[in-house]
Amino acid sequence: MSANEYGVLVAVGADGIGDGALDLAAAEAVRRETGVELVHVVHSLVVVPSEPGQLEAVDRALTRVGRTVLTDAAERMRQRLDGRCPVSSQLLTGRVAATLADRGSHGSLVVLERRDVGLVERLLTMSVSTAVAAHAHAPVLVVPHGWTPSADPLPVTVGVDHAPDAAGQVPVAAAYARAVGRPLVVLHAAWIAEPYQDMVFMDYTRRSWLHDAGEQIRTSLATSDVDPDHDLALEVRWERPAEALVEASRSSSVLVLSRRAGEHGTRLGSLTRTVLQHAACPVLLVDRG
Repeated sequence: MSANEYGVLVAVGADGIGDGALDLAAAEAVRRETGVELVHVVHSLVVVPSEPGQLEAVDRALTRVGRTVLTDAAERMRQRLDGRCPVSSQLLTGRVAATLADRGSHGSLVVLERRDVGLVERLLTMSVSTAVAAHAHAPVLVVPHGWTPSADPLPVTVGVDHAPDAAGQVPVAAAYARAVGRPLVVLHAAWIAEPYQDMVFMDYTRRSWLHDAGEQIRTSLATSDVDPDHDLALEVRWERPAEALVEASRSSSVLVLSRRAGEHGTRLGSLTRTVLQHAACPVLLVDRG
């Protein structure tokens, strides 16, 4: 077991958690040789009646919901692990994203489930996912609700947003792909609106740009332990990056994206948030090297 006996934290919402997220969390726990901690957070800022009796009743109801979903998730997780790793469950109170980020920072992985719901609920759900992904000091795996692992050996795909910085983004994904026994695809996409292309390209063709971007990725990876000629398949596309990544998620086992470190912790840009919202496969957020 790892130094932290429960290295994989799994967030369980009020509606419970799907089988796909539990399957992936269990597989990660076995691979990392660590336990699973299932956590449900009751939001401390829920608007409740002011009468003491009503307040106590609401508190009991919220606690009952939390304990019910945790009990169910823990039983299903224990069935998957079959004694290979320990399982615990915790009912916590506080700000949901901050509590999960803080709790998950003590482990090696945080697993969240993304549910496809209405606009208002989506904004709330994604704010939790993006906040945890940005602030947890551990990789964060966001799993779409209803996702199930494919029987086919789909690749791990890593998105590279800046070709010369490939060495800071690819090695972590390469190590993950090797650990789970999957091929690795490195995807770089860029796009400029049609009215601006003449000004940007001038005598420089789009084909030349794509070729040079691929060479920049290869040159960057030469400074790492990843061999671009043997360890991966390289795809360089002229396409809107968000659309390219979401499309790639439909034929990937996991999509790996990098978080940028900033003055106040890591930062998620609009591209990452869009992909998190629409990806068809789990998205693993890791620190940029």
